[in-house]
Amino acid sequence: MDLERNDLRALRKVAVCILFLGYSVEDGRPDSRLESRAGRRQAGFTLLELTLVIAIIMVMLGLAIPRLRDSSVAELKAQSHRLAMTFKLVRDEAILQGIPFQINFDLDEQRYWITSADPLGGDNAASTLGRLARGFSLNRDVGIADVMLPAAGAKVNQGRVYTIFYPDGTVDPTVIHLASETQAFTLHLNPMNSRLEMTPGYVVPRYSDLQ
Repeated sequence: MDLERNDLRALRKVAVCILFLGYSVEDGRPDSRLESRAGRRQAGFTLLELTLVIAIIMVMLGLAIPRLRDSSVAELKAQSHRLAMTFKLVRDEAILQGIPFQINFDLDEQRYWITSADPLGGDNAASTLGRLARGFSLNRDVGIADVMLPAAGAKVNQGRVYTIFYPDGTVDPTVIHLASETQAFTLHLNPMNSRLEMTPGYVVPRYSDLQ
């Protein structure tokens, strides 16, 4: 990652500076006060130099690790918001065009996309959704842990599954769990407005909550 490469560059610069601590700034030659230590310097780092390098590495790791963790959490929230917005847009499109649509989840490939669910055809209708029809792929930091369809009594964590959006504005009850290595979000359908809502953590809503 860019952050790690930048940290390594910084550490190399610090090490170079330490190596030249024994040289005077004025004439670029060894300081007379340190000439007596020249033999020892040729043998390797002094204990003080090694301690200083280790301390700098620990400080940089302390700064870098929280930033990496925050990046994963931010990506999890961004993917959750995108999926919630996708549900809203597809529901509105089903009402507008008067035909059913479905959002397809491929848990093996970690992607989702929109197609028409009209039994009489309607593949061209899905093309009006543009980017949504082509789909979205999740990155390696955040993935779909599983998709639950309470009405069908199904919980899917591999293969494909889909949710249907009907022209009357209703949507198949759906629960989606997105997760990173350290955190999870639960996206579940609100039966009052047929919108996907987010709850921090891995939550399994009661079936009655989705009716």
